[in-house]
Amino acid sequence: MMAEQKKANTTNKDAKTKKKKKNKKNTAVKAVVISVMSVLAVVFLGIFILSAASRIHKNAADKLNKSMYPLRYENYVEKYCKEFDVDKCLVYGVIKTESGFDPNATSPVGAIGLMQLMPDTFTWLQNYRTEFMPDKILDSKELYKPKLNIEYGVYLLRYLLDMYDGNTALAICAYNAGNGNIDEWLAQGIITPDNVDPDNIPFPETANYLVKVQAASEKYRELYFSDYVYTYSKVEWEETGSNTETDTDTDIDISSAEQNAGEYYDGGGDMLDDYYYYDYSEDYGNDYINEEYY
Repeated sequence: MMAEQKKANTTNKDAKTKKKKKNKKNTAVKAVVISVMSVLAVVFLGIFILSAASRIHKNAADKLNKSMYPLRYENYVEKYCKEFDVDKCLVYGVIKTESGFDPNATSPVGAIGLMQLMPDTFTWLQNYRTEFMPDKILDSKELYKPKLNIEYGVYLLRYLLDMYDGNTALAICAYNAGNGNIDEWLAQGIITPDNVDPDNIPFPETANYLVKVQAASEKYRELYFSDYVYTYSKVEWEETGSNTETDTDTDIDISSAEQNAGEYYDGGGDMLDDYYYYDYSEDYGNDYINEEYY
């Protein structure tokens, strides 16, 4: 009996020992599981915090960018970009660069409004569209009206795009320096249609203008029109009115900033031989040319 009791006690002792070892093992496993879960929780929390912070940062950045690149006069831009088939991102880029969306902007040499059109340019464009009917010509003060300014600014861009077969860079340069200068640079090989390098453009203002308009246009595309696709399609411009000398090869005052570059024309509308580069940074301060809009 004693032997059996001793054996039973030993068995119970072994069972207790095994149970303790099992409990100890289970405790260790639980500790490992808890540790892993804690690490995972910290990782996921960190990811969540970083993701939230990233969203907040992106939203803040988008808000800041949109405040710097606002959408204004959308109805007019949409209307005339559709009517004349012009890239609306380009138009917003031009308005941003030319006037910063100030409809009352006036340059030292008289360029007016949102897209900085010269009175002579405005008169020529009206004549071109109305078959040279002087009685229908509006006064240049009308260019302070956003609707009219955008209408003729977009029309001018369309004209220049067709002049240069849809080459946006050349059209932008011509908007600033005039088509006569662009044609001369092309003829001399200073720039080529496939390589309108700002570093090669003779006028620093025009080089700076090209960079700014292109950057602003892309910023508008990125912020507002990521799904918008513009495809250029050439329009054949017909001669109008009795002035048979007017066509897309005519050297006329058609830029918003030939005025800024200081081009001078004689009474017949032909560009004079002498070119006077007008550095209007002295009038506006260096910020007018050098201010970073992007």
